[in-house]
Amino acid sequence: DVRLMLEPEIAAMAAKNATKEDCERIGFWCDEVERLYRSGENHIEKDIAFHACIARCSGNRVVETLIPIIDTAVMTFANLTSRLLMQETLDTHRAVTESIQNGDVVGAKCAMIMHITYNRQRLLKLMEERDVQKN
Repeated sequence: DVRLMLEPEIAAMAAKNATKEDCERIGFWCDEVERLYRSGENHIEKDIAFHACIARCSGNRVVETLIPIIDTAVMTFANLTSRLLMQETLDTHRAVTESIQNGDVVGAKCAMIMHITYNRQRLLKLMEERDVQKN
């Protein structure tokens, strides 16, 4: 829930404030996550770097202080959902990246909402399945 409150706005700020170099860095991390994910390698460290890069590109110093919280949340989501959301992750990462690179504030926000919503829905389903198994 906290990620859903914060990260869409952070992505929107990045779309508004990112420099050309920032956009290139976001694209690099997006590509790295995709490469590792598709090859079956551990992508989590690069996924964290992708989200941290977006936070840095927001141009807001307070947001930068939130990076450790975002990092932990990304790691938790990735570990819990495992590889269950590969295509959704790649598609929404690409949409976030392209929106930021195009300066599309609303697009970046919406793409990040979708990204986190896929993860959130999968986590809720995993918790529901766990509760059913307990009973």
